[in-house]
Amino acid sequence: NSKRDRRQSSHFMGVVPQVIAQRATSNTIFRPWRLRLSRRRGGRLALWLLTTVCIMCHPWLVSFRHSDCTRQPAFAGASGLSVQHCPRAPLGRTQPRVTRGSWESFQEFAQDPLVSVVGWSVVFASLTILKVAVAEESDTPAAFLRNGSNTPDQAPVSTSPVICVGDSLTRGNLSADWVGNLRQMLTDEANKPVLNAGVNMQCITNVKTRIEEVIACKPSHVTVLVGTNDLKAQASEFEGWLYKVFGKIPYISTLETYERDLSEIRDRLLAAGARVALVSPPVLGEDINSAANQQAKAYAKVVERTAANGGERCTYFPLFEQTYAELPKTGGRPYDGFRFFSWLCLLCFDIHVFGRDLSDVQRERKLGATLDLVHLGPKAANNLAAMTAAFVMTTIPDDLVLAATCCEV
Repeated sequence: NSKRDRRQSSHFMGVVPQVIAQRATSNTIFRPWRLRLSRRRGGRLALWLLTTVCIMCHPWLVSFRHSDCTRQPAFAGASGLSVQHCPRAPLGRTQPRVTRGSWESFQEFAQDPLVSVVGWSVVFASLTILKVAVAEESDTPAAFLRNGSNTPDQAPVSTSPVICVGDSLTRGNLSADWVGNLRQMLTDEANKPVLNAGVNMQCITNVKTRIEEVIACKPSHVTVLVGTNDLKAQASEFEGWLYKVFGKIPYISTLETYERDLSEIRDRLLAAGARVALVSPPVLGEDINSAANQQAKAYAKVVERTAANGGERCTYFPLFEQTYAELPKTGGRPYDGFRFFSWLCLLCFDIHVFGRDLSDVQRERKLGATLDLVHLGPKAANNLAAMTAAFVMTTIPDDLVLAATCCEV
């Protein structure tokens, strides 16, 4: 099995550069840089306008009901620019003095323009991330089944979909979209729809519960990339609590339960007749010696072993090894939940509001493999798409022969 896996991996690795080269030559020479530039300028202008409105209007919004408000210059030396200033709102006489003092202090704090800007920014950022996270897509297995794209009988191999199963790394709306790259890499000769079965903020136990939906699509090829959120849940008790409450998982996975669940997913997909590629989770943070990446390395070994035990129709994609090679030998940033969340919020605006080039974002943050210490950067996403394209295109002839043989029988 190990010799076969090494032979398969070397074969796929040999095909990957060809796929990437074809992808590069197929791109149009004239990029719509003017459109992106205008969108970026428009987004920044809207953000500055929102900030100005918050600064100017917040005192009025808070204190419009007071009749004894006076107007004062907004800044020292400003003659035409002024804002309203209102006295503290008194409370009832029965209110304790300490409580009234606390409330008045909070009222003064809330009327601070800086607090207003930060508060509204958090609100709009949360709403934007929520909209992106729960947006319904048209390329999911559920949409595929709802549209009746598959017949009750076994679909022909040439039209059976390729399904990419995973979490937010696969969904691609908060990172580089490697599934979208895969669609463009697969030529018309492949004649295969590509479905995205990635769901944000899911662990392996969540993925296991929706495998039947994937099987119902009768896929010919399935990639499984899951485990990053399990690593995060292990690294932080708070994040583990979040995944248990909002992800509705019964327990935090250990290395042993992860291997057990991954083996079950593999067996169910293989039993359904699909070729399966198990993908190791990428690095968590960019500190090569961190405890998180040592645990990620252990997860990669589990994925490799599980793929080796899956037989000829199961293979292993070394995504961890590829992203690990991109990390600096010293000085890399370790995974930090607060920094990750703040970068994720900014990344949401960079992608969906400003339309920025993710390579520029990665350079600004001085990161090598990820965009925010978790999600894939453009290079890693392109490599994963190329591995999957090679996996699909090199096995289609064998599947067609197998299908023809079954029909003859």
